[in-house]
Amino acid sequence: MIRPLRIFLLMLSLSIAVPAGPLSASPSGQDSLGLVLEGLAPGPRIAYLSYLLETRKDDPEIFFQLGVAFHEGEMPDSALHYYAKAAALSPRFSKAYVNMGVIFDGQNRRDAAIEMFEKAVEANPNDLLAHAHAAYALFGTGEYEAADAHLTKALAIDSLDPQPHYYLAIFFWEGGMFKESLVEWEKVVAYAPGSDLADRARENIAILQQALLAPAGEDVPPPRP
Repeated sequence: MIRPLRIFLLMLSLSIAVPAGPLSASPSGQDSLGLVLEGLAPGPRIAYLSYLLETRKDDPEIFFQLGVAFHEGEMPDSALHYYAKAAALSPRFSKAYVNMGVIFDGQNRRDAAIEMFEKAVEANPNDLLAHAHAAYALFGTGEYEAADAHLTKALAIDSLDPQPHYYLAIFFWEGGMFKESLVEWEKVVAYAPGSDLADRARENIAILQQALLAPAGEDVPPPRP
């Protein structure tokens, strides 16, 4: 479906003239637990975190990391339970709201997803992923001005982060602005060449390049979200 042109003109101005944000802060105490768990499969992570929980029942990061482990283990109900526990213990724990929103969005519960992303932004106005995911979800419901506001903020926080550029590429694609879409996906590859986002961007670049060479009038396939 072709979206209103106005939103894409706004998006185009964003992609051209957004200043780079500050560098990320050094890892916090919360982040250090994630580093300890890095590389572990969901099962061992759940076992280790459950052990830690016996003596650290008020630590929101442990509940959050349990949510991540269940999330990656494709057990969304358990993941939601632990993310909610983390948010209850620390209402400004924006990461928990973001991940709940991602689960709801994957379940096509778009209103619930938007609610979580908005809570994440309220908890931490500088949470780039909260703004980026909110923009994508709102765009899907036709709330283009709100989507534009969130994407503007995400790009202002850090114009070199690949996630908002990935979504911007999809917005351009759906608006029929395919060359602009290519530019944004090329940015994703340049900014995070070894990431899953970059792999998906490369797939979409190949699809779009092939579509642009096809005879006029042929439909362009949808991008990989």
